Amino acid sequence: MSTRAEQKLKTRQNILNAAVKVMNEDRGLAALSLREVAKEAGIAPTSFYRHFETLEDMGLELVKAASAALHQIIKDARLTQADSQQDMVQKVVHVTMDHFRENGPLIRVLAREAMGSSRILRRAIKKELQLIKNEITDLIAYESKKHQRNITDPELVADAILDVMFYTCVSAINMPYALQKDAERRLVHHIRAIYIGAETMANTLHIERQLMLS
Repeated sequence: MSTRAEQKLKTRQNILNAAVKVMNEDRGLAALSLREVAKEAGIAPTSFYRHFETLEDMGLELVKAASAALHQIIKDARLTQADSQQDMVQKVVHVTMDHFRENGPLIRVLAREAMGSSRILRRAIKKELQLIKNEITDLIAYESKKHQRNITDPELVADAILDVMFYTCVSAINMPYALQKDAERRLVHHIRAIYIGAETMANTLHIERQLMLS
């Protein structure tokens, strides 16, 4: 038999799940009503306030949950072993697509609210994505050093990779499996192109500096 604390936690999660379900009907947080979230969660509207003060507070909890899913991708990427950086890209993209399939509805909410009307949510999402970008920057710097590849500004590379990876994966969530695999192949190609461009730029800058010193 569940305790009161366990039941409260379960109800809180039901509210979050209900919000994600409704918001995946092409609805933003601003278009939600407390009553429809409560109805979907199977609770009375007044019970909502036992768990969240406002819909925006609930939205912040969804941002936190989506961010945790994204951080888990980075953790799994760090555990990925590969013989070359090209193999690393392919394996990381595969891991990422798996996570997006598993957490698609939640991450789609994050993507929509990043451009939503709530400034509080936009700020929270921007902060979380910056933390993700910092982790990707560290991973890129580590892998480049490991495979002795010279690239220019790992942070800019991480920024480009995060953008293309995040929005490609979000757009592929509801595609048939064959199209998801095609999106995965294209994503690998795009990320490798970003790496090649960054490496070419770094080598060019190195040559230019050598010419200036000679």
